[in-house]
Amino acid sequence: MRILSPASLILTATLTFAQTPAPPAAVTTAAISGTVKDKATGAPLKDFTVSTYINANWANGGITMTAATKQISSTTDEQGHYKLSDIPPAQYQVRVQGPRGFAGATTRIVTTAGRDLEGIDFGVSVTGTVAGKIVDENKEPLPNMTVFLVSKEYYLGSVGYFLRSTGRTNDLGEYSIANVEASRNYYLVAEARRLNLPAHSEVPLNPQMRRQIPMRTWYPSSPDREGAAPLQIRPGEHREGVDIQVRKSVSYCVSGIAATPNGPTALNVSVEPLGPSSGVSSAGGMFMSSPSTTTGADGEFRFCELYPGSYRLTASERNAGPNSTWGITAITVADRDLADLRLSTTPGISLDAEAVLEGAPPPTPITVKPNINLTPLLRTQFPGEKSGGRPDIPGTITLSGLLLDTYGIRATVNSPGLYIKDVTYGDRSVQYSPLQLGTTLAGTGLRVTIAQDGATLTAKVTDKDGNPVADTTVIAIPAGVTSEGVLAARIVSGPTDQLGQYKSDTLPPGKYYVLATRDSYDMTPESIGKLWQSHTRYQEVELAPKGTAQVNLQPTNIQ
Repeated sequence: MRILSPASLILTATLTFAQTPAPPAAVTTAAISGTVKDKATGAPLKDFTVSTYINANWANGGITMTAATKQISSTTDEQGHYKLSDIPPAQYQVRVQGPRGFAGATTRIVTTAGRDLEGIDFGVSVTGTVAGKIVDENKEPLPNMTVFLVSKEYYLGSVGYFLRSTGRTNDLGEYSIANVEASRNYYLVAEARRLNLPAHSEVPLNPQMRRQIPMRTWYPSSPDREGAAPLQIRPGEHREGVDIQVRKSVSYCVSGIAATPNGPTALNVSVEPLGPSSGVSSAGGMFMSSPSTTTGADGEFRFCELYPGSYRLTASERNAGPNSTWGITAITVADRDLADLRLSTTPGISLDAEAVLEGAPPPTPITVKPNINLTPLLRTQFPGEKSGGRPDIPGTITLSGLLLDTYGIRATVNSPGLYIKDVTYGDRSVQYSPLQLGTTLAGTGLRVTIAQDGATLTAKVTDKDGNPVADTTVIAIPAGVTSEGVLAARIVSGPTDQLGQYKSDTLPPGKYYVLATRDSYDMTPESIGKLWQSHTRYQEVELAPKGTAQVNLQPTNIQ
C-alpha cells in the first residue's frame, strides 16, 4: 500500500515548522492465485508446487538473479488451489511442478500490475506408469535387469536416442517406471548392468566354454533399435503387461592396457553400451553409473560378458584432482574377442573463449557480460574441469582442464538488443552442433560473436471474437532454416500471459514464420516433422534490425 508522510497527516498552525519530506512510496505487491487441474479430466491436483522468482530478470533464455532474488512458492491443497503472495509488479514465469519429479512440469507467463490476480489456472498433463516383466527366451523371469525409458529426439541439430528414466526388475522379473509423459512416443530397452567389474575376468579363454548372457533388448524383443516398437500412453494411464523377451548371446571379452602419458598405472576404467547411453539431451539428460573397476599398477584389464554392440571405454586417474588425465575409446564388439587394446589418457587442455562485438562499439560502454558454458555430452563434469565463465565484451576467458571430448555449447547474453550471432571453433560454426575438442589446430579457441542489432517480436493472441487467449504458445521459426534438425535447434517459442500478450527475447533480424497454438510440441521427430512440413504456411513477419514487430494471431493447429 502507499505510505503517507507525517506532514501530510498533521495540519500545522504556523509555517515556522519545516515539513518533513515524504519517503518514497512503497511498492504495491499483489497475489497470484488459481487452481492446478488434470488437463485431461479437470480433476484438482493436490501437492503440486507452484513457484516463481521475484527480483529476477528473465531474458534471452535465462534468468539473472541478484542478492535480492527470492523464490516464492505454494503447494496446492485438496481442491488444487494455490496462492503466491507479495509479488511486486513485473512479468513472471510461474512454474507448476508435480510431487514426483520434473515430468509434466508446466510454465505460464503472468504479468502483475499491483493488484491481485485470480483464476491463473494450470492444466497439467498428468504422467503415467509403464510396468511389465522381463523374461528370457524360455519365458523365465530375469531379475536384476535394468529397464530404460528412451526418447528419440532432436538435440544439437541431429536425431539421437536418450535415456529419460529407469526401472529395475525384482526377483520375479517385474519392473515399473513412473512419471512417464503422456501422448508422446517412447522406447523401452532392457539390459543386464553391473556396477562393479573385476579388473581381470576369470571367464574362460575359449568362447565356446562361456555361458550365454542376456543381450540388450528393445521392446518387445529386438536386439537392435531398428526393430523396436514405440510406446505411447494416455495422461494418468498405468499401462501394465509391457513385457520384454530378452535374447541371449555368446559372451565376448575385451582386454588391454590403460596408461597415462607416464606409462601404465592403476586407473579407473569403465565400460558403457552406446546408443543410448548416459548424456545430455534437449530435456536435460540422464546419467547412470557405468560398470567400472580399478586396474592394478600394470594397467592391465580384461572385461567379459559383453554382447555384440558398440561401447565406450573410459580411463581416468582416481583422486588426482586438477592434474587428472583422462581417455576415451569407442569399440565395437562383433563376433570375437578384442585384445591388445591401448587405452591412453591425456591431461586436460586449455581453451580460450573470446567474446567479440560485431560493429562499432556503442557510445556507452557495454557492461553486461555474456555467459559461456561447455557441457560434456556423455558424462558428468570432471574434477578440475573449468568449463564456463563470463568474459567482457570484447574480452577473453580461459577454460581449463577440458578433455579431448565432445561438448555442447551454451552462450547467452542478457541485455536488450544484444544476441549471440555465432559461435565458431576454427572455421566451423558450433552454435547449434556438438563441439569436438582437438579436431582443429592446436591453440585454436572459441569465438563468440555478439551482434547489436537484435529485434523483438510481440504478439497479441485473441479468439475470433477479439477476446485475449491466455497460456497459448507462440512459435517463431526463422525463414532460413534448411532442415528439421536446424529447425529444432533454432525454433523460438513462449506462452502468452493472462492478457494474451507475448514478447520474445532478443532475436536476430530477418523473416520469421509465426503462429499461435494450443497444441503442444516437443523435440521428437514426429513433432518437429509436423512443424517442418507446414512452417511456410504460417504468418510471415519481418523483423528489422533493432526493430520491434507486432503481430495479431488467433490460435491454430499445428498442421
